Amino acid sequence: MLIRDLLKKTTKFLTLTSTFNKLYESQFLLSYVLNKNLIEIILNKDLVISDKKKKKFLKKIFLRNSGKPLSKIIGYKDFYSREFFVNSYTLDPRPESELLVDSIKKLKKIKNKNLKILDLGTGSGCLLITIFLEIDRKNIYCVGIDKCEKALEIAKKNSVKFGIEKNFDFIKSDWFSKITDKFDLIVSNPPYIKKREIENLSVEVKNFDPYLSLNGGSSGLRAYKTIAKQSKKFLKKNGLICLEIGSTQKNDVIKIFESYKFIKTFESKDLNNRDRVLIFKK
Repeated sequence: MLIRDLLKKTTKFLTLTSTFNKLYESQFLLSYVLNKNLIEIILNKDLVISDKKKKKFLKKIFLRNSGKPLSKIIGYKDFYSREFFVNSYTLDPRPESELLVDSIKKLKKIKNKNLKILDLGTGSGCLLITIFLEIDRKNIYCVGIDKCEKALEIAKKNSVKFGIEKNFDFIKSDWFSKITDKFDLIVSNPPYIKKREIENLSVEVKNFDPYLSLNGGSSGLRAYKTIAKQSKKFLKKNGLICLEIGSTQKNDVIKIFESYKFIKTFESKDLNNRDRVLIFKK
C-alpha cells in the first residue's frame, strides 16, 4: 500500500477535536514507525509500506484517536530543544516550564563554585537535567525526588542519555521525607490544578498525565503549603526556592511563603503575560 493512500484514510479517521493537525500527526507517527525523517515521508508519498508496518502504524493511530498524546505513544517529548524520555508515570514537559529554566539562569547564585540543587517532584527529570546542562558546569550536584519509582527510572534514563548521571541522584521520597542534605537551590513544578478542575482539562492531560502530578488539592495550593512549611531546614543560608505556579496563584503563593518568613526576590510572566514563576529567598 502506498503511504499517500494510507495517510488519506488515517487522516479521516482521526476525530479527536484537540488534534491540531491531523495530517501532520499521521505523518509524524508514520515517520516514527518507518524510522524515517518526517521530511522524507512528506516528500515521498509513493513509498510502499509493508503489512507489518501498516499494522503497527494503525495501532498508534488508534491510540492517538483515544486521546493519548504523541509523546506518550512514541516515548519522548521535546523540552528546551532536547528530547527527553517520558512514560505514563511522568508529566509531559510543558513549554511554560522552560521559563523556570530561563529564570534560574539569571541568578547570581549559580556562579557558586559548588552548587547543590534539589528538584521536588522531578518526574522525567527534564527540569533538573536542563538546568544542569544550561548552567554547563561540572561542579554541580543534583538530587531529584519523586514518589513514583517508575518516574524515577525515566529520570535516571534521561541523565544517562545526556552522560551526566555521575552528578545526579534520584531518590524515592514523599517531598522531604528522605532528604537529609542542605541545598543552594530548590526547584519545583508542583501539582497546582484544583481537584475539581481536573475533569475540565483536555483528554490528553486528564487521562494520560499522572493524577498525582496534576492534583493540587481543593485549593490548588496544597503542594506550596507543604514546600513552604518544610523547606527551610533543607536550604543553605540565603538559599533560594524557584517555583512554577498556576496563572492565578501568584498572590496566594506569595502569602503562603511570606507567612514562613521567606522573601520574594523574583517573579516572571510567560509569553501569554500570565504569572508563571516565583523565586523566594530563605
